[in-house]
Amino acid sequence: MKPKQITIKDVAKVAGVSVATVSRALNGLGGIGDETRDYVLQVCEQMAYVPNTLARGLVMQHTQTIGIMMPDITSPFYSRLMVLAAQEAKRYGYHVLLCNSFRDYETEIEYFKLLIGNQVEGILFFPVGDLSSKNLYQFMRYIPMVALNEMPEFSPIPYVCSDEKMGGRMAVNYLLDCGCKSLVFVGLREDRLAHRYRVESFLAETNKTEIFAEVLEDGKSYKSSFERGYGQFSEFLDENGKLPDGVVAVSDATANGVIKACMERKISIPDEISLIGFDNINSDLPRIELTTVAVSQLRLLRQAFDLLMKIKEKGKLSKEQRRIRLCPELFERESCKKGEGK
Repeated sequence: MKPKQITIKDVAKVAGVSVATVSRALNGLGGIGDETRDYVLQVCEQMAYVPNTLARGLVMQHTQTIGIMMPDITSPFYSRLMVLAAQEAKRYGYHVLLCNSFRDYETEIEYFKLLIGNQVEGILFFPVGDLSSKNLYQFMRYIPMVALNEMPEFSPIPYVCSDEKMGGRMAVNYLLDCGCKSLVFVGLREDRLAHRYRVESFLAETNKTEIFAEVLEDGKSYKSSFERGYGQFSEFLDENGKLPDGVVAVSDATANGVIKACMERKISIPDEISLIGFDNINSDLPRIELTTVAVSQLRLLRQAFDLLMKIKEKGKLSKEQRRIRLCPELFERESCKKGEGK
């Protein structure tokens, strides 16, 4: 169910001030002190308050505009997703407002407010991380929204996503079928739910066997998935005398970092190490074609738009209808060596 729409009277009650004081604080008018203004604005922020004039506009007007938000448009995965989302919106007869949250929670919140203020009729977004649900669910009272990635179990926000646990199983079992006897997982970020699910299934599948399996972790901060893959795997190679014969990278961008680390050490892929990634963003690399696991971005977006339209039309949907997990595919290319099992 949608949360109750917050009014200016609700804000005034929580803040312990008059409606006029709230109005003055919101509109930058005089007659109140700076401390009071700051406090009132803080309460508005905490309650995710949007002025009624904007909320009414969403109900009364049809702007034929959809908001689309990604966390990092410099990433090939997100930039392609944004382009396809804009194309799909046009197919549905909508214009788009595109936003880049820069992987920052506060920016994500501000852009949601901006999109609502510009009277978009719905928002498709790829969440920054786990806190996105807590920060954004209150905006459901103003506007339909659909996440393009799985949300935490407690979250009421509708989503369409890849079945990440299934994807992790597919990656591990493919490498095992290729004859791999030792595997490492590269690129985990604990604040990413999809990453945690991929690692969970990696460990679950390898625990069924007697092969060596390790998840690479470190406390370092990396600017990109590529740097994380390069840094983690370089460190692993420098500290271990024996190579694993299979690597699961948490994304294709991370796999590119692994490839660079191997090239610098003249380690051959796939002759010495089989490598598999996720997302299907690099079907054709300069030196190697990467095996990967992914859901078609176009399929993901069409399901997301369909869900968004249903929410706009019907309002209330069951929990099952609001949570859609799609079965991923394995794209078999040249980065994995065919062993005795294939």
